[in-house]
Amino acid sequence: MAVAAALCAAATANAEPAPQGHAAAIAQARARHLADTLMWRALVHYRRMPFRSGWTSQADGAAFFVAPEGKRSPESELEATLAALFAESPAAPDAHPSCRYPARRTWLASELGLAALPEPPCPAYEQFRAALDPVGATLVFAEAFLNNPASMFGHTLLRIDTKRGRDLLGFAVNFSGATGNDSGIVYAARGLTGGYQGFFSVDPYYEKVKSYGDWENRDIWEYQLALSPEELDLLLAHLWELQGIAFDYYYFDENCSQQLLALLEAARPALREREFLPPWVIPADTVRAAVRHDLVTDVRYRPSAATRLRDAASRLSRDERGLALGIASGDVAPDAPAVQALPPAERAATLDVAYDVLRYRYLAHDVAREGSAGRARAILLARSEVGVRGAAPEPPRPAWRPDEGHDTMRAAFSAGALGDEPYLELRFRPAFHDQLDPQGGYVRGAEIQFFDTALRVYPTTGRARVQEFVPLDLVSLTPWDSIFRPLSFRVDTGLRTRVAPARHGDGVEQASVFRNRGGLGLSLDLGDGALLYALAEATGEIGAELDHDAALGAGGSAGILASTPGDLWRGELFARATRYALGDVTTALSAGLAQRVTLTHHLALELRSSYERDFGRGWVEGVAGLRGYF
Repeated sequence: MAVAAALCAAATANAEPAPQGHAAAIAQARARHLADTLMWRALVHYRRMPFRSGWTSQADGAAFFVAPEGKRSPESELEATLAALFAESPAAPDAHPSCRYPARRTWLASELGLAALPEPPCPAYEQFRAALDPVGATLVFAEAFLNNPASMFGHTLLRIDTKRGRDLLGFAVNFSGATGNDSGIVYAARGLTGGYQGFFSVDPYYEKVKSYGDWENRDIWEYQLALSPEELDLLLAHLWELQGIAFDYYYFDENCSQQLLALLEAARPALREREFLPPWVIPADTVRAAVRHDLVTDVRYRPSAATRLRDAASRLSRDERGLALGIASGDVAPDAPAVQALPPAERAATLDVAYDVLRYRYLAHDVAREGSAGRARAILLARSEVGVRGAAPEPPRPAWRPDEGHDTMRAAFSAGALGDEPYLELRFRPAFHDQLDPQGGYVRGAEIQFFDTALRVYPTTGRARVQEFVPLDLVSLTPWDSIFRPLSFRVDTGLRTRVAPARHGDGVEQASVFRNRGGLGLSLDLGDGALLYALAEATGEIGAELDHDAALGAGGSAGILASTPGDLWRGELFARATRYALGDVTTALSAGLAQRVTLTHHLALELRSSYERDFGRGWVEGVAGLRGYF
């Protein structure tokens, strides 16, 4: 298509020696310290990096820089850019640096009043702008998709709205890692260590909606941005400068969210709230930054195909839902007497749900095309014979948007007692969300926590220990029903504290172990916000304080999650049993109630009580504390 051809046509030619006229511009830029401005740092993606002095651009590759030392010298890059922009126009179109760096040219000319800059022909850039036909921009957030590690936090992209409409006909600006066919452990290892390169791309927006909304069942939120025409011009000019430019891709920080925010900073430098990159960047935080800086004028909710189907099925009676499922599976004909006996409106709704169920199963690869195509045609034919026209009502918009949920960083201070021994505990979690955190703005049943760390002190004895250090805790409790049949699962790994036989004498003591636990099972929606789950689990532990240095066992966990209307209170009644049959042989049991009471948007009260039993000993633990979100 025209856009793809234009994106590949950028010229990158070395500039000829600049004429004398550039010296005054460089002197003025030095006097005004333009290299130290937020705008210049945004245009060249300069950041202060940990363990490194000065500035470093996140962009890689010589094609993005004019000065040989431009990656680490904002001053050299700005002065070399000015010199290049004053160069005489070459004979070949698109060969002048003005065509390669239109955003830099626009800003520098405005700041320094450079009316005498050469105006070379740039047909490739003009073709790029004409193909986009821009009138605005929209920040897009696709909710989390736990079945893909790359999308566990959600995903952000930018939609360029065109004169043809602010909807599916726009273009999606996306930053992603070039991961090839890697998945699983290979993807995780390379994604965590910067083993991939990331690139910006421009694609039709409807393709992204199909991918996220239809195939991955992710609800989409669209945040229309209040960009002035001048800001929009700068953003698109900078996007042109980024075509084909590689960046290091890291799963936690230099990811889609951070790089998209960096692109927006070219239009609105005030979005840059910190010069140091944090060790994690969450996609929802990019949306929060846009809202916090009054950049959002309107928000639209685009429910996924699964959300639409779930809502439409909930409007059917039990008998109608049974007929719809029977039609979708081929057990009931679309024109069966039971279907024909329904009133026209109910018959139309039943056939609509039947078709959507069949389509969902096809997209999920549960049915083959050969087995579903004829059935789909029969359903559509029966539907066309019903005198009712129009689609099902839109699903209700969630009460909370993703940007309105709690902040993802959390610190907690609590006091408790283990048996008759009191303790104080400080806990810190960089990201992201657990089952007891306020649910508004987050995917129901999803828990993703990274590097959750707890330090505990026992005042009566003066003992202090790292109670927990858990790099990964991942839980997905998606309800199973007659239409959607996902498996629930959990995976966690890290340093934990558990009871083990005392190394000297009889009795037991607390021991630090490295634990890996995985589980698979089902969750059921009990209504009114309650969720029942049960998982079969396998657990492996390694620790020098264990009697045999290791323990391997199996068991299960079950519980009920419930909350009050408005989610001011949320609680989990839980139980777990694990039989360790290899290494230290024991049966560990635990049961209890964990609760959270919301006090403010940034503060919550945490209460927990439990009974634990291991190695023939039992004890009660209780804790109360405050959680702060920031």
